[in-house]
Amino acid sequence: MKIWKGMAKDLQEQLTRIGHKAELLATRFSSLKQKNAELQERVTQLEAELHLRDTQIEKLKIELEHFKVSSVLAPTSAEAKETRAMISEIVRELDTCIADLMRAV
Repeated sequence: MKIWKGMAKDLQEQLTRIGHKAELLATRFSSLKQKNAELQERVTQLEAELHLRDTQIEKLKIELEHFKVSSVLAPTSAEAKETRAMISEIVRELDTCIADLMRAV
């Protein structure tokens, strides 16, 4: 009988320890489950931000390409001055021709 009581007592102690460990395990599981949900939400948020950034990058790439094309087509300041001077010379020549025509009439 004494052996059975000793074994029962040991069994009861083991069951109590297992019960405490199970409670601790359940608490940790709940905590980790909540943390996982928070991290999943953060991942979703970051993926949305990443998609937005990718969209912005694509827009900026297109804009950069437009600037590259327009800079090739746009004259430099020296070319613009030269063109203005040439146009001014042509206008002076036209004025001279018109004046000559008016005198001839």
